[in-house]
Amino acid sequence: MLIVAFWVVICGMLIYQIYTYNQGISQAAQNHAPQQFFFLPPSSKKDAPPAPPVVHNGPFVEQTAYSVHENTPSTGSFTCNVTLKNTGKAKAVNVQVAVRPYRGTRTDDEDRGPNVPGVTFLDDNDYRAQVCTWVPFPDLAPGESSTQSVVFLMRSDVRPGPNPNPEIIFEPEKAAKPAPPNPANN
Repeated sequence: MLIVAFWVVICGMLIYQIYTYNQGISQAAQNHAPQQFFFLPPSSKKDAPPAPPVVHNGPFVEQTAYSVHENTPSTGSFTCNVTLKNTGKAKAVNVQVAVRPYRGTRTDDEDRGPNVPGVTFLDDNDYRAQVCTWVPFPDLAPGESSTQSVVFLMRSDVRPGPNPNPEIIFEPEKAAKPAPPNPANN
């Protein structure tokens, strides 16, 4: 009978411990609500209306995608795919973009991380950052996009980068001139 009483007391103590632990967890959850923002303070502009999108009456071409595929089409080279889109309200003609694959790239070991002292980026005045190819694009109607590819040779001292601040040139489509009158029809 003493053994049964011992186990009843032990089981009662375990049940009480489980109950008080669960109550403590529930109370802590109520006292400390989960954070809504991680690393960022709440924005004071919650009630501010969003800025209206910029509307361009003429053509406006921008880079919407850029990717690098190493060892294509063969080993020792890489292919850059550039996508441009006309977000304006008029057709863009004679569209070209300067693809600079080494502009804005890191010159140190990428595996070290961005917060390690000694992380350096390739300066825009460096001869490697000046490697450039102008890529022609077809005429782009409003809302139309196009992707073109260009191949470069790999370098052993620097890897291709993101092509930041692309240089894009284009012209608005000129209205067709009326045909001059034909004197033979008079």
